[in-house]
Amino acid sequence: MEDDTITQTWQQKLLFYITAFFVLLGIFSLFSFLFLVPFVIDPAFTTIFMEFDEEPAYCVTVKTDRRLGASNCSWTSCREGCTKDIYDCTQIFVNYKIFTNNSWNVSVHPTVTSYAGFETNLLNDYEDYEDEPETGLQGNKSQWYYKQAKLLPNVKGCGYPPMLNCTVWLKAYVNVGSNFSCYYSKIQPGLVISHLDMWQVYMNLIYAMCIPIPSFIVSVIYLAFAYFKIYTDDEEAAPLKKNAEAIDVEGESGPGQTPVPPASGGLTPGSEAFREDLASFGHHFKVAMVDDISRDSLVDGIITSVSIGGSIGKTMTTSISTTGGPVADI
Repeated sequence: MEDDTITQTWQQKLLFYITAFFVLLGIFSLFSFLFLVPFVIDPAFTTIFMEFDEEPAYCVTVKTDRRLGASNCSWTSCREGCTKDIYDCTQIFVNYKIFTNNSWNVSVHPTVTSYAGFETNLLNDYEDYEDEPETGLQGNKSQWYYKQAKLLPNVKGCGYPPMLNCTVWLKAYVNVGSNFSCYYSKIQPGLVISHLDMWQVYMNLIYAMCIPIPSFIVSVIYLAFAYFKIYTDDEEAAPLKKNAEAIDVEGESGPGQTPVPPASGGLTPGSEAFREDLASFGHHFKVAMVDDISRDSLVDGIITSVSIGGSIGKTMTTSISTTGGPVADI
């Protein structure tokens, strides 16, 4: 009995720790997924759907606006925190041009661009023509593919230090005439980002979805199985075990109790238990015979005996016969 009790207690402890682990795993995986949706999953999907060209374009900062007030800041080039309210915004506009493998060989430098072995100053590199629109997509005769596109560090335009410090980022791109490589969206050409790593975008999306979601599903499956199968079986087995223990306690001999014959031996005529039962049966049979005789004597009459103590020392017995006749004094 002691070994069974110890084994059962160890199993119950192990079951408790396993259940607690899956409960915590389900809670943390759910909250992790909810946290990753606005910061990782949604930006990754948006970056994929916007179809940014992985071949870098050539961008030049042509305009910078700094505005104050929530009504004036409909967007900003960079903000620390995607949920932060915008009251002070810096808007950077760029012109960009696209180069293919069959066109010019471009090497981008922070201040100077080199075309086919000769250098030219960027301030003279973007001249406005009278027949070109000031903003938007340009014609085939223009040197720019798009004018005054919005510049962002990523598709959401937000981030957190130390991965993205908006103060440092603005210093690198805010000055008019700054040139750099950028990536434009094929779906929305007016949107340009300064950094793009599609492999990292896909990996972030895989990590953010393939770890919390399966963990939550496994936790829910285990908890449902434990609730409907494991703990239900334990609750059904507990009353049966309790009843078995009660029967064992009742079967044990004690003071004033008749010992229970051993289960291994049968009730034979030569056994001690058989002789005790036979003697008890004879005693009860004699008592029943006396009771029957007493009842038969009362059928013919009622006998009343009265004993009067004192100096007389006589006993008067009166007999009343139910068959009729004289009453005799004895």
